[in-house]
Amino acid sequence: MTENRRHELLLRATRWSALSLAWASLVGTTALVAGFAASSVALVGFGANSVLDGSASAVLVWRFRHEHLGTADADAVERRAALAVGAAMAAVGVYLAVTAISALAGHSEPDRTSIGYVLTGASVCVFPVLARAKLRLAAGLRSPALRGDGVLSLAGAVLAAATLTGLLLDAAFDWWWADATTALFIAAMLLGEGSRTIAVGRQAGSLDSETESA
Repeated sequence: MTENRRHELLLRATRWSALSLAWASLVGTTALVAGFAASSVALVGFGANSVLDGSASAVLVWRFRHEHLGTADADAVERRAALAVGAAMAAVGVYLAVTAISALAGHSEPDRTSIGYVLTGASVCVFPVLARAKLRLAAGLRSPALRGDGVLSLAGAVLAAATLTGLLLDAAFDWWWADATTALFIAAMLLGEGSRTIAVGRQAGSLDSETESA
């Protein structure tokens, strides 16, 4: 790949990451507030995943900008980002699992929230577009961190659909357990992807250490 081509891809990746940061931050923060207000564990989980996606995008904006300017070790930034995001995903997954199990045990029923329908419905449409763009650019740049961020956006679309389904089932059939069950599904996805992301970050660090030793 020529240097000009890589710089072009870096600029595109920076723009898409910035767009993802703006959308995920807005949706995530709003979903968290609405989820806590309505005692909806699934909506809180969706909001937490969106905030994580926004945080990863923020790191990538910084990472790609500095690589473009040549002022930072891109590989080191990617490793740290992978480990930090993976740990955060695992922590949120554990929190959601414990909260969802507690809600199921206590027969906790969430309040109805119209804003939840709007946020998740819009996210089902927006997150796949962001995920597709980031995954394509990740392949071109050979960037595990951007690929992880793309997976987070893709997971956001799946979680938005699952959360919307849970909200609709609760509203239509009064299935109070649908919200907590959806939250358990979200927790499982976050724990699985978080573990994978941490493993990738550690593997990259081990390979770099072996290279330096050689």
